[in-house]
Amino acid sequence: MTELASTLTPCEIASQAAHAISVLNELTHGGGELSNSSDVRAIVGSLELIGQSLPQLYEQLARFLVVQHEDGQLTHEAGRDADDEVTEAIEALAAAGQAADMMTAALTEARAATQSLTPARHRGWEGRPDAD
Repeated sequence: MTELASTLTPCEIASQAAHAISVLNELTHGGGELSNSSDVRAIVGSLELIGQSLPQLYEQLARFLVVQHEDGQLTHEAGRDADDEVTEAIEALAAAGQAADMMTAALTEARAATQSLTPARHRGWEGRPDAD
């Protein structure tokens, strides 16, 4: 178990992950803190790793709901049986897992496409195509 997992709850870790993505959005807005294409490749690679783990997480969350429901630990707010809501949640989590797989495949493509990108060498004014 990692040090992070031993000191934080799953809800706290999920909250920190969401916050980290929000901060990443702020830092990369308009190119902000990005210095070159290798930054893009590194970030895409990290997001790809996140995407690879999401389907398993969604499946584990769905399994937890099923077990809780089967053990009679879940009810509807109005006191009704929670079958429909549990089924809906499981189906939505399965769809999220499929979407994460598709997202990861697209990120893999993006990372591969950026593999050969390097910063252009400065050619000076005379090297610009629009120079007279």
